[in-house]
Amino acid sequence: MDRYDLSGRRAAVIMCGGGRPGSEYDVERIKALCKQNKFPGPSYSVKCKTKEDVTDALKSFRNNLSNDVSCLAMFIMAHGGLGHIEVNDEEILDLEDIYKMFSNSQCPALREKPKLFVVQACRGVKGRPKDLYTDGGRSSGAVSKKLLPTESDSMEVYAVPPGKLAIRHPDRGCPLFEEMHNVFTKDSVATRDVYELFTEVNQRLGQRKDRRKDGYEHDFQPTPRVIKRNLQPVDKEDSSDDIGRSLHIVNNLTKKLYL
Repeated sequence: MDRYDLSGRRAAVIMCGGGRPGSEYDVERIKALCKQNKFPGPSYSVKCKTKEDVTDALKSFRNNLSNDVSCLAMFIMAHGGLGHIEVNDEEILDLEDIYKMFSNSQCPALREKPKLFVVQACRGVKGRPKDLYTDGGRSSGAVSKKLLPTESDSMEVYAVPPGKLAIRHPDRGCPLFEEMHNVFTKDSVATRDVYELFTEVNQRLGQRKDRRKDGYEHDFQPTPRVIKRNLQPVDKEDSSDDIGRSLHIVNNLTKKLYL
């Protein structure tokens, strides 16, 4: 199978939501693994303040990409629900809208070049009586087509499967970036394609026994908008079964991706 040509410049973006103690450790891990894998930076950081601010910042970054860029890695950390992230207490941003900004049709500089999106966010909450809902009011159920990537040359890596909760420790950060740092900073990383690397990350996550009583927090918060829509926050004392312990990878790459 052919492999992507990464001889050009590599671009990386960190998008980090507020109100998430421990995320500073994740940011440092991301910077370390980017440096290890020849990404300059990350070259751009986006803070989640308002939906308009985030959208404008991402569009500005996209529009300033030159044709010599060979790939994109974007790391998204925020409170969220299925298919979206929380920008603030009242606004959400659909992940598909972010992906589309960098698609082959909307980002000529990255046309037919690999785009990696890594998302640390919850993907569902408990509703009434026992159904799972997004905190935007949509049933999680089966994954809808709208949540899937619409164009090729992208890979989306979610910290948890649909309907599950992502966790984070205020003194250590989240398990996903802990294990990514362990795997993606090995000397052998250049000899293994990205899907194989994430398979090892997934194996390591499956061996962990992280629980709320160990100090972990969920990347979901009951915002006023959630409460207004009569959705119930997760029971902090009884949510072990709702914690995601494996990745959800949507792979639309058309070639092997070696860093």
